[in-house]
Amino acid sequence: MSVFSRMVAVLTAALVAAGFSTAVSAQMNLRMSSQWTEITIGSQVDKWWAQEIEKRTNGQVKIKIFFEGALGKASENLTLIREGAIDLTAMSASYFPADLPLLTAPNSIPMAMAEVPHATQLIQRLLKEVPALDEEAKRNGMKALFFHHLNPYLLVCKPEIKGIADMKGKKLRTWGADMPRMAQAAGAVPVTLSLPELYESLSRGTVDCLPFSVDLMVNYKIYEVAKHVHDITLWLGPTNGNWISRKVWDKIPADQQKIIEDVSREAAIRDRDLTMEAAAKAVETLKANGVQFHKFPDADKKAWKQANPDFFADFIAAQEKAGRGDAAKAMVKIWKEVVGG
Repeated sequence: MSVFSRMVAVLTAALVAAGFSTAVSAQMNLRMSSQWTEITIGSQVDKWWAQEIEKRTNGQVKIKIFFEGALGKASENLTLIREGAIDLTAMSASYFPADLPLLTAPNSIPMAMAEVPHATQLIQRLLKEVPALDEEAKRNGMKALFFHHLNPYLLVCKPEIKGIADMKGKKLRTWGADMPRMAQAAGAVPVTLSLPELYESLSRGTVDCLPFSVDLMVNYKIYEVAKHVHDITLWLGPTNGNWISRKVWDKIPADQQKIIEDVSREAAIRDRDLTMEAAAKAVETLKANGVQFHKFPDADKKAWKQANPDFFADFIAAQEKAGRGDAAKAMVKIWKEVVGG
């Protein structure tokens, strides 16, 4: 053995003794695409989540987050993660109802939930008790790590809306397959828009109203172009998930997978609590900026809900045609248990 070879052998033995034999080669630098602006509660939680994963894996798993669609539009994230162009994404399943029909439902069905903690309970139970959701994600080359929360999506408008009659002809921002039907049930005109389009669309009159939470109104400065908030919840539920490529996930050692799962569970609870805390502060900010809060008549709330299609029944019927009826029924059963309906 040459002097050089002996030196390499000694150095390798020293690294093994110090526990560094595979650490360097196992290090993973992952890129994550987020549809959200960096200042939202969810984005702040995502930064904490990435930092905790890096810390607890001793730097072996590093996640760099690119916010506001810097790596691709929100509508492109599923394709990007399937093709391996990104390793993780923070995206809403409801942008892809044809590919993720089961996972879309909690992020799309309107007027079906009233409290933020219900969203936590719902998605945790669905993922645990309905294996078809994980199978659906797997078919699309992904694994769900955790889901974010939003405060109630209230009716936010440029003009004041005094009741359901005032919604006739109003252009209302929607997403997915169910929200447009909710808009039409009130006589409104559904307009599908992504998050980056909301401010300009309100400003230009492309839409008159949108379902939005009070804290996101602050984050996206919607209060500059819409001054009326009405206390009717149009949507509430688990929102965008943090997804990882299955191919990437399968390359991560089991001990590091466990760390990521542990941090993800903690991040979900952190996200829930911070989301609810943000609401009261946001209301004060909005009032200070001239936003007015209005009572939507109780009778009209009931009338709008009654005018809606039976979203649960339609969801089950559609999934039965696709051979997923049992999974859909199980989901609706859990949903009703969670919300007490």
